[in-house]
Amino acid sequence: MSGSSADRYVVEAQIGRGGTATVWRAHDTVFNRTVALKRLRPGLREDPEAMARFLREARTVARLSHPGIVRLLDGGVDADGPFLVMELVEGEDLKTRITREGALPPREAAHLCAQVASTLAFAHRHGVVHRDIKSQNVLIDQQGDAKLADFGIAQLLEVSGESRLTRSGMMVGTSDYLAPEQAEGRPVDGRTDTYALGIVLWECLTGELPFPGENFVAVAMRQLKDPLPDPRERIPGISDRLAACVLKAAAKDPDDRFASAGEFAEELEECAAADDVSESEPADPAPTAPRRPAGSDAGAARRRMYRRRRAAALAVLALVVVLIAWGLSEVLWSGSTAPPVARPLAITVTSYDPQGDGIENPGQVRFVTDGNPQTAWHTELYGGTPTFGGTKRGVGLQLAVAAGSRPTRVDLRSSTPGAEFQIRIPGKLTGAPLVGTTTMTGAPQSLVLPATSPNDLVIWIVRLVPDPHVAGAYWAGISEVSVRGVPNN
Repeated sequence: MSGSSADRYVVEAQIGRGGTATVWRAHDTVFNRTVALKRLRPGLREDPEAMARFLREARTVARLSHPGIVRLLDGGVDADGPFLVMELVEGEDLKTRITREGALPPREAAHLCAQVASTLAFAHRHGVVHRDIKSQNVLIDQQGDAKLADFGIAQLLEVSGESRLTRSGMMVGTSDYLAPEQAEGRPVDGRTDTYALGIVLWECLTGELPFPGENFVAVAMRQLKDPLPDPRERIPGISDRLAACVLKAAAKDPDDRFASAGEFAEELEECAAADDVSESEPADPAPTAPRRPAGSDAGAARRRMYRRRRAAALAVLALVVVLIAWGLSEVLWSGSTAPPVARPLAITVTSYDPQGDGIENPGQVRFVTDGNPQTAWHTELYGGTPTFGGTKRGVGLQLAVAAGSRPTRVDLRSSTPGAEFQIRIPGKLTGAPLVGTTTMTGAPQSLVLPATSPNDLVIWIVRLVPDPHVAGAYWAGISEVSVRGVPNN
């Protein structure tokens, strides 16, 4: 372990910030490589629990050497407190990928989750349960392979005489992926990770989460009580076998799930390799049920061919009906003036700091479109006053809406209630804003835009709130942003 980060690592840019730690891109001057430098946030260095969790992650990752786990390279303590040096995965996390592209192809979803399941099987064999499996913690590198990150709340199982690091009755994890036993504070094991990965697979296949809710408790209660919807109800093209795999992995009762993450990985690999991974065909009642040898049913091939031909015929018929309906609508309703329905628009989000260095924590911008209200983009810390210490009028996020549509509404959720913002046009920080000063609430907020709004907008933060961890410092944060609009006339 290095004694000081300053002796070896040159910090280049902040790339992530969570509730307890901040991550920077840094240059390793000894081995001439780019790494990720992770530190406890100021204000938490004197917190024994935060310090224990930080060091626990180091010990946990240090004992796990696997291609599917983000590697721990170094660590130490210096004047700024403890630090970890991690492998920097160039790419993006799975949540960002799903947010940008929507549902993944079933074969790719099965392949990526098979990699994660295989990694979990390795961790479980070494007595480690991750306990916070979510799409944000699955990193996709430039080769398209999945790596598992963030073992900060991992639990060591009682193997080799070791005792548990957390007690039962403590709820940890992210509620969108929380297993029922976690929600109830009961003991966990490897099947808890399998449940969470089943939810991740459901998210990959459908492009959304199965149990949305207003807050942590509401989602956790749905994890306990609501049955997992069949993914084929959202995406009909998913094969029966892959759908059964999802439902088995995320069964409410741990005894109904796969017996191990390794078994889950094997089934996913077979699903990814199957020719019918994207076609709906009858499957066995459960993925692990014995299957009849190929050729044991002489009529099976004929039945499959018949179903495919029938599906093709129905598709052609549906197309004809649509074309006829479209032609009639052109004749009968060419004069209709029915208003278009607002729909979600594709946006590109960048940080905006025209009175500073041009950018504001750019590494966190991806969090505002990752679909997870528990992650957020934050401003830098400003001392003195809530109005940026008098150094600038504000900072914010610039939203570039895809061409061909007109934005009509901005939806956002903040992470710092009490902060104030406006909606403005880039480069026009004087004069009246498009939407006047609004106070962040922490709950979802919708702001209706004027009819003449352009495709480039700025969420302009004009007043900050105190940082709870740093005395005399002020900041503001936004956890989710989306834009709705209508096609251009």
